Order: sequence, then structure tokens, then C-alpha cells
Amino acid sequence: MRLLGQSFFVLFTSVLILGADAEHDPALPGENRRGVPRTRRQWQGQHYPGGNGGRLGANLLHGLKVVKVASTTPLDPLHGPRAAKVVNTSLLAPLHGLKVAKAAREVKEARLEAGQIATQYWDCCKVGAAWPGHPAVNRPAYSCAKDGVTRINDPRVTSGCQGGTAFACNNQQPFVSPSNPMLSYAVGARPSTLGVDSFYGACYSIHFQELPGKTLVFQAINTGNYPTPWQIDIQTPGGGVGELNTCPSQWGSPPDGWGRRWGGIMNKAQCSQLPSQLQPGCHWRFDWLVPPGHPYGLNPKIASMCRVKCPKILTDRTGMIRKDDGNFPSAPQ
Repeated sequence: MRLLGQSFFVLFTSVLILGADAEHDPALPGENRRGVPRTRRQWQGQHYPGGNGGRLGANLLHGLKVVKVASTTPLDPLHGPRAAKVVNTSLLAPLHGLKVAKAAREVKEARLEAGQIATQYWDCCKVGAAWPGHPAVNRPAYSCAKDGVTRINDPRVTSGCQGGTAFACNNQQPFVSPSNPMLSYAVGARPSTLGVDSFYGACYSIHFQELPGKTLVFQAINTGNYPTPWQIDIQTPGGGVGELNTCPSQWGSPPDGWGRRWGGIMNKAQCSQLPSQLQPGCHWRFDWLVPPGHPYGLNPKIASMCRVKCPKILTDRTGMIRKDDGNFPSAPQ
């Protein structure tokens, strides 16, 4: 009782202090990727800001964080009910702070990701998760030889972007579900500021504001530097090479890849510039991801994004499964 009484006192004080410090969604970045750097490298020893579930511990400070997040999220029609549920349990944070802090992080992440953008890239490089040294997953992601098909079993092989012989695999381009035309699968990158071991191998069910009824199941196997931490970068042929580029050495592309270096191909007809092996993913961008009325490409805005268990149709292509995957609901089918 003494501990609970102290908790009420600190929580009451925190609400008074934090009342004038309501959280706001970050400003939306521009509608194109020009000047947005993406640095591919092996990131180690980084974690989600504030630590991860295993390092949070049962402490009262993260209970206060729940109050701060929940004080604004009920105004959000997408996540209000979920936030209200967290409010009802936040007073018990001293007793099970681990679960409450994890719930707070999930609420905050879902809220901030809503309204952010999904850019696209294809730089032909070995993906970041294909390097060794990531304890949260079963194995490094697959990389491929120059043909984009032959898998490289040694994760220590240097990336083509550093003059090596490991490249992106052709079958890691986006594709539509064979049984549901409103569902697609893709892989790509999340911001390094989140800590790669918090998302490498994780899958997400994503809905977009401009694409009602459509769902993208996305697996994070790469990382980069982005202007906002709540952005995804879909690995899509013709989406622009960005900062790094080994497409000239793998496919004989122009120096800046196909189309603009930042933004890539401008319309579906230009997909014919790509090797035939990569054209399906380029066509997907305009047939499925870009809504009618935007023939020059679009970075759609995220309406919702939540963690799901990775489907076999994706993990067969990436080889990567997170050790905590069983804790999440199955991906849409």
C-alpha cells in the first residue's frame, strides 16, 4: 500500500507538470525523397529510444510516460480506445511496469507513424539485415550474387556497394498476393534512429490514407538515415537509388540508376528501362501503390501500422524471422 500510495503521488505530480507539455505529431516531410540520405551499414548495440522491453524493468518512470502519451491519444479516432485502455492500467506501473511501458511504446509508435510517408528505393545493395550480429533474429537476411538469384550463404561477404559481390535479391521486390488483389507484400528499411535490433526482421500490417481497402505487409530488413523516425522506405525497383548505388555494377544501369537518383522512375512506361527481372516490382509501384490521378509517383501517407507475425510467403524470401514473432497476431491474408 505504501508503494501504491507513492505511485499515486508521483503520478498526480507528473500530470500537473506534463499538462503543458502535450505531445504533438512530428511535421510531415515533403512529398519527394530529394536530398534524403540513406546510409546502409551494419548497426550494432543500438536500441529503441528508451530501451527495449527487456531493459525497461518495472519502474514508475515508464508509468508516467503512459500518462503523458494517453493524455493526448484519446483525441485520435484511430487509437483512442487503445490509449484509454492504457490509462486504466497505468497506475499499476510499479507492479508490472514492463507490460505497461511496452504498451505505451506501442501506442506512441502507432500514433506517430500515422500520417508519415512510405518512400521507395532500389539501390541493388546487400541489405543491412544480411550482416551478422543481430541477436533478435534467427539468422541474417539473404543476400544474392550478381545474378540476383543465387543466394550467398556467408553473411560476411562484402556488399556490392562497398566493392564486394553481395547484392539485393530479385525476389525481394514487392508483389501482390496470389489470392487477394488488395493485399501486397514488400520489404524495406526503417530509420536507424529506432535501433535496428528493435525492428530487423519485424513485419507490419500497413494501411495508407490514399489507398482505401488495401493492405501492405512489410518486413523491415534494411535501415538508413531519414528526416523522421516514423517513415518506411519500400524496396521497389525503379524507386530511386538514393545515396548508395551499386546498380551500375550489378545491372549496367546509368550512373544514377534508372530515372532520378532521388525518386526514380516517373511513370510505368519507363519501367522498360530496367532489367526484365526487376520490371515486375517497378510495375507494382504504379499498378498497386500509386493511386489514380498521380501518374508521376507518390509517397503514400500511412494511416495505420501495427506489428504482425511475419507470413511464410515473406520469410521464405528473406530467410529472417524474429525470435519474438510468436507474440504477435497473424498477418492479413
